[in-house]
Amino acid sequence: MKLVLVGLAFAFVVSALAQQYPTNQPPYTTPPTFPQDQTPRQQMPPDTKAPPPQNLSTAQVEQKIQDKLNSEPDLSNAKLRAKADQQSVTLTGTVDTDTQHDLAVRIARSYAGDRKIVDRVEVRQRS
Repeated sequence: MKLVLVGLAFAFVVSALAQQYPTNQPPYTTPPTFPQDQTPRQQMPPDTKAPPPQNLSTAQVEQKIQDKLNSEPDLSNAKLRAKADQQSVTLTGTVDTDTQHDLAVRIARSYAGDRKIVDRVEVRQRS
């Protein structure tokens, strides 16, 4: 008798739980971020907006490149000099590897703006 009552109680609980979920969709769904009938409450600013470019003077460009070349740990044993004018930035000196050379050119490009990069850097060991 107890077994029949336990069985009936178990069947009742299972049938009650089964009726809670609709059969046409999975039991756990994520609601849409913005339902189609609603608009977001506030417009978020774009994340990819870059600051406006700065027009640096020739002396500022030259100083920024030279400071970065001097402070870069990977270029600590390199002997590099940057000279800027209105149209170009000239890099001169020597580095040990192609990796150091590429880094020096990238640093110069990052501050040069519209100026052309004149690369006169010598690499001691070609890899």
